[in-house]
Order: sequence, then structure tokens, then C-alpha cells
Amino acid sequence: MKELFRLGHLSILLAGYFAITAPRLAAGSVLSELTSTQQSQLQQGAQVVVTENVEGKPWPRIKVYLLVAASPEQVTAVFFDYESAKTFIPNVIKSEISNRLSACTMEVDYGLDVPIFPDEYYTVRNSLKRLEENSYCIDWKLLRSVLTKDSVGSIRVEPWEDSALICYQNLVTPASNIAVLLRGKAIEQMKETTKAIAAKVESEKTAEPATLKRQVAALRGALKERPAPELTKY
Repeated sequence: MKELFRLGHLSILLAGYFAITAPRLAAGSVLSELTSTQQSQLQQGAQVVVTENVEGKPWPRIKVYLLVAASPEQVTAVFFDYESAKTFIPNVIKSEISNRLSACTMEVDYGLDVPIFPDEYYTVRNSLKRLEENSYCIDWKLLRSVLTKDSVGSIRVEPWEDSALICYQNLVTPASNIAVLLRGKAIEQMKETTKAIAAKVESEKTAEPATLKRQVAALRGALKERPAPELTKY
């Protein structure tokens, strides 16, 4: 179960109603990836999980979509506070920034509490980008790990009506054949992680506004320091 965290962040009830009320879709937007049925599920409070088989990979690319009662900036700011991840992400016992390459690009050391097996520690490079007005992306690439060959993913956040629409995705290549058998559990872990991110943001809005204000200020400062490049495609 060591790879689970890395797999290490919504529609209408009627098609006619959606045609009238839906916002204009930007090219490559998260919303444009979803069918009207999936959008309806999200608006009713459910998660949407999409798996995409990738040639040569034992695990599929997994995408988890969720609506959060917050702004995209607030959601991104909470996730961007990497060192707080250990306080609310399931199974994470360590999250420390080990190298700041720029205001928006950092290497983060994570530790996972793994049942039965020894705990695992690994390092990823996280890069923050602003895609367009009030839309954000943090993508990551695995740098070092004992039990995972490769991992690339991202969390994209954009506005939808008065909420934030999240797409949390990952593509993992496990190092062991046994790990291939954990595909189902990996999907469940990604769903729990996405729920934890949403719950943390919504909780801070009401119970920890000062913390959320600090995180938003840090996000704005980072983006002001370095212009945003194009979104990396996986």
C-alpha cells in the first residue's frame, strides 16, 4: 500500500438546463472533460472517478473529480502549503520541503504510514502554475522512491459557478509485481485524498480563517514572483 497516496487535489439535471446555465468552457478546461451525466453527479455531491489505460503501464491513469465549496484560489493555496499535508491527508506522516528551486517549484519529502510493511519515504518535485484567471495547476514528478519506478500527476482547480472544480490525477508505475494487485485500493485511496483536501479547505473557511488567509497570501506571493508556464501534459 506504499504507492497509494501518490495515486500520490458538479452538472445539470437536464441537458437543456445545462445549455442555458453552463459557463463558457476554456480550451483544455476540467469541465470540458466531463459528460453531462458526470457533471450531474458532481453537482449532487458525488465524486467522479475516471480511469485511462496507458500502454505499457500496469496501473491506469486515475482522475478524481470533485466540487468544493470554496474558491479555486483557496483550494490551491491549501494544497500549496505542502508541509501541512501530514495534518490532513490520509496515511501521510511526513511532508517537508527539502529544496526550493523557485517560488513555484519545490521538492517535497513525504513519508507514509504503511500497514504491515515498513513505512515508505519518497521525494517529488511539485510545480505551481496559474493556467488562466482563477484557474490553477500543481503538477508533480517522482524523484526518489524505493518501491515506485515512476509517478506523475497533478491537481487542477478551476471555477464552476460559486464553487471550485478539482481534477486530481496520477499515473503510477509500481516497482513490484505485487503492487499491481493493489489497483482497486489505490483508486479508493485517491478518492479519500481528494475528499480530505476538500474537507480541509471547507473547514478552514469557517474554523481557521487566519490560516487560510496566510495560505492564500503565500500562493499569491509565489505566483507574483514567477510568471506561469504552460501546463505540462501527461
